[in-house]
Amino acid sequence: MAGLVLAERFSGRREECAALLPIRRVSALEQIVTRMRGAGVRDILVVTGDHEGMIRKEAVRLGCSAIFNPAYESGMYSGILAGVREIQGYAESFFLMYSGAPLVKTATYKSLINAFYECSGNPDIVYPSFGGLRGNPPLIGRAMIDPILAWKGESGLRGLLAEYSHSSMEAPTGDRAIMLRIDTTEGYADLRRYAKYEAFPDEEECGELVMMAGTPARAVRHMRVVARCGMLISDALEKSGVKLNRDLLLSACLLHDLAKGEKFHEAKGARWLRKMGYKEVAELVASHKDLPRGSVGGEAEILYLSDKITDGETVSTLSERLKEMEERFNPNGGALSAARRRIKRASGIQRRIEKITGISLGEMLSCKGATTDARAVFQVLSE
Repeated sequence: MAGLVLAERFSGRREECAALLPIRRVSALEQIVTRMRGAGVRDILVVTGDHEGMIRKEAVRLGCSAIFNPAYESGMYSGILAGVREIQGYAESFFLMYSGAPLVKTATYKSLINAFYECSGNPDIVYPSFGGLRGNPPLIGRAMIDPILAWKGESGLRGLLAEYSHSSMEAPTGDRAIMLRIDTTEGYADLRRYAKYEAFPDEEECGELVMMAGTPARAVRHMRVVARCGMLISDALEKSGVKLNRDLLLSACLLHDLAKGEKFHEAKGARWLRKMGYKEVAELVASHKDLPRGSVGGEAEILYLSDKITDGETVSTLSERLKEMEERFNPNGGALSAARRRIKRASGIQRRIEKITGISLGEMLSCKGATTDARAVFQVLSE
């Protein structure tokens, strides 16, 4: 398997080099190489053109091969041809990556590899998709090398790949970075913003993740209400000087019941999120049902409390939740004992938060007092 990175020119910003633009203190090219190698791709070829000397130096520093495309002014397809000629003798498959799309996650590369090799007969092309739209990079099989080299049709690679739509497939991903590119000044700014928080899937990515996981609709609605409660509680704490990672909290709230309906759903959901590269979110998801002994403060406790006060889509009080559980469970059974223990832990968290903020939990969730209607919680947040 090989990686083919097109780093010839920067559409719309010729005075700068996309591959060398910094993103979180390293070049875009280093971001690509590091993430691709994390998926097991060792042989990475960088095609240069404009800024050839600087890009070659960076490619060599990163342990990559570099090849100059003298025809780079004629368009991107010339660079594809130059790269494919270099790998045609040995590559069984290759990623075709544009250097202006540097933040595709390692987990996304892995999912494309798995889709390619696990599919019966191996497709010619596997595209990553997000929200039903295809993004970068496609994984292309060896069977496409000769057609690429022989193609004389219009629209370059896009036209060629359209001819092979019958032998291609899509691999859905929760990675919005497959759609982000440094084509413009605005695009570069968007990428840099995204890079700061990419460890915590945003609301759009969370929506894709729950869809991929097949999370029941009622669980998705529950998680949204828990998220609103969590954000309102964190608002009150931050006004009192408590520093919190709201991006982490929001992601965990929106994903904590990702595997609802499965046995040990919190552990299964956490494992799946770790596989997707969201390790910090996974830790909160793993502990949302039962906080480990000794855990005090922070996002994990807010998620825990928000989940315990939310019954389905209805926000309640802990005493009301406990009363409901006492009516539902066998008074001598282990389920009720566990429920009482969880509610007791949540009550301690609530008291500590109310002491810090100086207001009741009901006041945090609604200016008019305790909120029992989930729609009211949504309204409070929107205001």
